Amino acid sequence: MSERPKFKEDRPFAKPEDAARELLRIYRQFIDNSPHGDPFTQTGITNSEFIYRRGGNVAEYGAGRDFGIANGWFEIFGGGTRVRILPAGEEALGTI
Repeated sequence: MSERPKFKEDRPFAKPEDAARELLRIYRQFIDNSPHGDPFTQTGITNSEFIYRRGGNVAEYGAGRDFGIANGWFEIFGGGTRVRILPAGEEALGTI
């Protein structure tokens, strides 16, 4: 009896740092395009962008979010509804 082949799906955001960098890109995009000039973006639209348009999943989003917060790249405030990029996140964006 032969073994069944194993298929591995390459996940672009499997590493928390990669997911956090993608979240930074998304946050910057939404902040830069804010019609009101807000220095923050909403978590609902950004997590939707990450999951439904960029190909991430919920676990990758959570790992990236936690990595970004732990490294001082961004903060989530307003009862968990808003995200602001911090200076370390701006520096990290400059290396992307």
